[in-house]
Amino acid sequence: MSSNDQQQDLPPPYIIESSLPSRYPRGWFCIGADYEFNNKPMQLDYFGTSLVAYRGEETGELHVLDAFCPHMGANLADGCVKGDSVVCPFHEWSWGGDGICNDIPYANNIPARARIKSWPTMEINELVYVWHDPDGALPIPEQAIPQDEEVLEEGWTPWVIRRVPVPNNARELIDNMADKAHFGPVHGAPSVDVFVNICEGHTYTQLQETKTEFMGDAKSRATYFGPGYMIHHQNITGGSAYEPRRFMSLVMNVPTSMDSFEFLAGFKERIPEGMEGDREAQIAYVNEQMVEAEDRGVFADMRIWQNKIPINNPILCDGDGPVTRLRQWYEQFLVPVDQVPEILKERKVYDKSEPRIEWPANIAEFEALQAQSS
Repeated sequence: MSSNDQQQDLPPPYIIESSLPSRYPRGWFCIGADYEFNNKPMQLDYFGTSLVAYRGEETGELHVLDAFCPHMGANLADGCVKGDSVVCPFHEWSWGGDGICNDIPYANNIPARARIKSWPTMEINELVYVWHDPDGALPIPEQAIPQDEEVLEEGWTPWVIRRVPVPNNARELIDNMADKAHFGPVHGAPSVDVFVNICEGHTYTQLQETKTEFMGDAKSRATYFGPGYMIHHQNITGGSAYEPRRFMSLVMNVPTSMDSFEFLAGFKERIPEGMEGDREAQIAYVNEQMVEAEDRGVFADMRIWQNKIPINNPILCDGDGPVTRLRQWYEQFLVPVDQVPEILKERKVYDKSEPRIEWPANIAEFEALQAQSS
């Protein structure tokens, strides 16, 4: 058989479809730890625009407004806070947390149109969230971020947040929840024994368990509450690689444009002995743990996101997780509320625990194999 005949027997090369969503997703997005916001205005470049966040001096309440003053276009993040208002640096127009202009020092009358957008916020789990809806609707009550009981326990460090810009659509990050097969190549996990995805309404949960002599018994539970905020609990006991350890982490995104997002990773550790009452030492300790996550933790995913393309039509195999189901879940945040399918409210469980995936027995062996193949 000639090479031409062989070519004719092959399927045509696959063509990747790579279009982007036409709008930003709807939901609560975490913008940082509560202690990161004070009465100094902070600029946030999200959802294709700029916002200003600040705490009122009198109430301590967090406010998020559109950043640009509609008088002459100055950036309110360059201004200052007086009382519970942010004051423009250009002509000192004062804007309350409700977005309404409440003072112009040199005017007898405030124009009736002097109002800017005030973004709904909430604070819970020692974190700050902002609500985004491309249709301008108020937050959906049943989608409010719940209190995490483990965060309330004594003995935890503060959240430490790291922000990294990623030139990709945020959907590519969400895929991780269903991506069982990446834990070996990206994170160096020797095996995945239990891998379950649970989809219910606006939440999506991943349950995972690994049992090896190297890793010990590692159990994790990660849940997205809407499209932008995921909290992850992990408990590691035994094994030759790690001391017994319990920690929490956050995997979060806020879109900055249709093809970029800010990746926010957060960590909370048990307070080491001798650091009780010393918040700065605790934060430094958590930052040290973040460095360990550079190679095999959540930041290893980031290197993939920064250099991949969005793919609408991935070729999947029987060993992959429920990627298609996950994307159907995510799609609900990209359409108006009245177009969300009722079926998504039902609880669906996708158990991909079998077959068991095994990788080399330790990270050094795995990296040696990678070096041989490169």
